[in-house]
Amino acid sequence: MSNTHWDPVRYGLFGDERRRPAIDLIARLPKPVDGFVSRHIIDLGCGPGSITALLDHAYRTPDNADIRITGIDSSSEMLETARKRDEHIDWQQADIAQWEPDAPVDIIFSNAALQWVPEHARLFPRLTAFLRPGGLLAVQVPNNFLAPSHQLIGEAGIEWRDAVAEATGQIRIMRPGDYFDVLSGDCDAIDLWQTQYCHVLRGEDPVFDWISSTALRPVLAALPDDEARTTFCEKYKTRLKQVYPPREDGITLFPFNRLFMIARKRDA
Repeated sequence: MSNTHWDPVRYGLFGDERRRPAIDLIARLPKPVDGFVSRHIIDLGCGPGSITALLDHAYRTPDNADIRITGIDSSSEMLETARKRDEHIDWQQADIAQWEPDAPVDIIFSNAALQWVPEHARLFPRLTAFLRPGGLLAVQVPNNFLAPSHQLIGEAGIEWRDAVAEATGQIRIMRPGDYFDVLSGDCDAIDLWQTQYCHVLRGEDPVFDWISSTALRPVLAALPDDEARTTFCEKYKTRLKQVYPPREDGITLFPFNRLFMIARKRDA
């Protein structure tokens, strides 16, 4: 993902709806008031930094004012926005697949980013190796790939099926049980759960706008020219409106499944 260009403004559309899963994940983590001591927290795939700022708010206390919080992202555009947000946070540009910390950390947090990184069976043990004993890996990834919003991408792009299939294949996750298996080697407490959100969206083509800022990006980049992209988008928007029609009040309801996990590294 190091050469991928992201648009922080477009990604920030539906900000409250996009932040909900991260807020829910942070809420499930132990806090300083619970006796959990954190000196260094990593946010992998921090994007424009809005979630990293929530982590900072949750863990930077008067008794722990020197906590180190680091946001990692491969996108210079995202980090440019993030650096304007909070001077207490360390922002670093790096590819998640290659990144490693300079010392063991207390929490590695990632919200809607690791689906872009391949080979989770190798990635997750690698990440838990960076935790100190008792440290936490907290991850949320989208799990909506069998929903119409994603299946219709292939239908709308049937004319360019090979390019579309290769592009959509860039986003992969495993089954919940597979994550349990790969985490259980290093972790003694693993919490896995799934949630379906019913996002309340507004606008002319809100589901298209939602998908186009994330999963649709590699698809549009893979199409041969602007004419193909225009044709594809028209077909895709039409199909989306049939499956996710706007209500009389102009609101479109968009169900979206997400997979969560929190794993505690086994004490030495």
